[in-house]
Amino acid sequence: MSESRDTNRPSKHRSRKPPPRWRRYLVQAELELPAPGLHGTAASSDPAPSSLEGTDAVWWQSRVAVLGLTALCALLLVVTGVALWNGKQDRAAAAAAEARARTLTLRAVNSERTLRIAPNPRSWSAGVDATIGWPEPPQLLELHLPVGYAPYPAFALTVEKVDHGRVMVVERMAPDSNRELRLSINSSAFGPGEYRMRLQGYTWRGERKDVGWVRLLVREPVAGSDAG
Repeated sequence: MSESRDTNRPSKHRSRKPPPRWRRYLVQAELELPAPGLHGTAASSDPAPSSLEGTDAVWWQSRVAVLGLTALCALLLVVTGVALWNGKQDRAAAAAAEARARTLTLRAVNSERTLRIAPNPRSWSAGVDATIGWPEPPQLLELHLPVGYAPYPAFALTVEKVDHGRVMVVERMAPDSNRELRLSINSSAFGPGEYRMRLQGYTWRGERKDVGWVRLLVREPVAGSDAG
């Protein structure tokens, strides 16, 4: 009985506290939290990364989707640039067509202008014989061609536009008392460009003989300035 009593009684060494220098202070440990949606020690200790990625990821976050969207944006950028370039070309073509339609349309004149040009009696001149600005608005051009050096009673006039073709043919023109051939032309019938006039005289047999040549240049109209 005494031995069991001695055994259950705590000894002095067991109840005695260790010295302060032997005490171990509490340290807070940083533990990882378990993955959301998973319960149990086994799931939190060893989660499967492949299964987590498959459940959380969406289709637009994948590499294939990002590359596809990037390629689509680049394609749209190229299509937009091509559309803008085509639009610019179409506007330029429309402006050119409008200018051609304006030059090829015969319009009413509101003023007159006299233009006297001396033909070259030998051949075509090396340069133009006269230069005028295309009138805008249209004018009635009174063209005077002196032919006093040619002893013919009647003349023929052929007008051709360079790189285009024949524009006008006038036959059996008689000079006035000043030996000048007079011809009235609506300026809207002649667009900008170079024109070549060929004068021929009629013999008593009705044959034509070359008597003069004229090179006339009609300049493009300049915006903000009067043609002259």
